[in-house]
Amino acid sequence: MLVLLLSGCIANKYIEHKQYLLDVPDASKKARISYQCSLFVDRVTAISPFDRLDFLYRIKSGGYLIDYYHGFFALPAGQFDEILKASLKKHAHFNSNYDKLIIPSYRLAVELAELYADYRDHNNPTAVVAMRFVLTKSVEDKVIVVVDKLLRSSIYLKAKNTESLLQGWNNGIRNIMQQGIQILNGKISC
Repeated sequence: MLVLLLSGCIANKYIEHKQYLLDVPDASKKARISYQCSLFVDRVTAISPFDRLDFLYRIKSGGYLIDYYHGFFALPAGQFDEILKASLKKHAHFNSNYDKLIIPSYRLAVELAELYADYRDHNNPTAVVAMRFVLTKSVEDKVIVVVDKLLRSSIYLKAKNTESLLQGWNNGIRNIMQQGIQILNGKISC
């Protein structure tokens, strides 16, 4: 009996759980900053089901498949938070701060609205990322919405593998950050 149990356990193959981090490199020059106005940046949040560590694959309309073997090392919203801070520091034409004690001219809230691999079209899989940028300004104790924009990127995958998916997400995030900061630079007047 012991031999049967041991041979059964040895015959089963172990499937390794792999974890990844997003990597959005940026080689462009630092922007000129005006310190006449400031922007308070809230932490990036994520809506469900995109607030999880596991990778999500969209295989049909309204349905997602969870990959328990490939996932993020840290929650995507936290990773996006760091990417956003670095992008703002490098490209924004204004001072961005994260200290609630300083009275900011503007306030930015960013929400991760989508992050998945879209496999509904088997011949053209895509890496999908969407983020909502909400910029507000306080005027005489009233909060005015200056920008409420959903930015979405869908990058075609070269192959149906994890490396291609991560590269697609990274490119999509970079595109969204560039668009978002360009919008903010145009809307924040100092």
